[in-house]
This record gives sequence, C-alpha cells and structure tokens, in this order.
Amino acid sequence: MPARARLHATVPALMPSAQSDTPALLGPPGRRMLVQRDDDAIVAQPLDDTALTPSDAEVRFPAPWPRRRGPWAVAPDASLAVLAGVHAVRAVEPSGATRWEVRHGCWYGACLEMHQSYDDYADREDHRYPERGSAGFSADGKLVWAHIRGPLPEGELSPDTSTSGWSWTWRTGACSPGRTPRPRRPAASTCPTRPIRSRWG
Repeated sequence: MPARARLHATVPALMPSAQSDTPALLGPPGRRMLVQRDDDAIVAQPLDDTALTPSDAEVRFPAPWPRRRGPWAVAPDASLAVLAGVHAVRAVEPSGATRWEVRHGCWYGACLEMHQSYDDYADREDHRYPERGSAGFSADGKLVWAHIRGPLPEGELSPDTSTSGWSWTWRTGACSPGRTPRPRRPAASTCPTRPIRSRWG
C-alpha cells in the first residue's frame, strides 16, 4: 500500500525570494539548517530536527562577491562559509573576516590573468558569465572540498603548482582557525580528461 505524504513542518524563508536564491535545507541529522543567499550575504538558520523550528539565532556571512559569481557552502556548525568564486576560494567567518583565501586561474575560459580581487573584473562584460567550480564541507566540518581552476599563483601552497597549466583541480582544505590550506602530495588523474586531485590538510 502506498504511503501517504503529510506536511510535517513549514519553515519560512530567510530572505525575499525575488532577491535571493531558493532556500535549502542542509546538514546531517542533528545539525539541520536552512540556508539562503542573496548578493550581499549567506544566511544560515540552525533548526531543531524534530519540529524543524529555529533552534538558535541565525548566522549571517557577508559575501565578497555577488551570488552569480560562484557556488558556496556552509559548515555543519554554521561557523564558516566557503565561497568558490571566479578567481579564488575564500573562507569567511560570520564577522566578515577572511579566515583564508586561495587564488587560482580565472574561470572565464579566455582569460589568462591571475586576478588579485573581484574588483579586477567586476565590471568587465566578458566576465559576466564564467564557468564555475564548487565547494563543500565534510560531515564533521573539518575539511573543505573546492573545485578550482589551475594554475595557482607561483610560490603559493607548493612549488610545483606553476606546472599545472590551466587544468581543473580538486582540492580539500583544513578549516581550523588560523590555518591556511596547504596541499599534500598531488594524485595523478585517472585519465587525461578527468580532474587532477590534490588534498589540503
């Protein structure tokens, strides 16, 4: 016999729908949260698992660039947000402070510049619709996965990054306070068209 679906709870959105992305329910059991983003911030609302009602004050992360400029993720305990932008992956605290940032190759395919900041291309028509990477946290919040475009700036993270060309790269980064992601031994790609994988920890 088919099961009948019932409405379990109604959770109000955190931002006006006309000015923001669709709300998402994230997190493992016991650490659910409602998250939503507009051009200025990411907002996370921890929820009680039983009734899906707010269990704590909402947390707001100031965003360093508009939402169309790349995906983002929030740590399971809502202590950190990571944004995968066109030119960098940045970890942001609720205070707006940058915990760490890793610059990488520009996601606009024809651009070979190593941008210093979002302001470098904010008003450039050719950078309005770039490709994009991704970002995500491990279940315990101790690791960050980010899909970035190489190369990394020469001298940053490891001495061999200048040889990575403009390849696609997967990396993870430790997100403990005060720590900047450092790569471990790069792993070979399983085939030439697949991403190269490295690990930060």
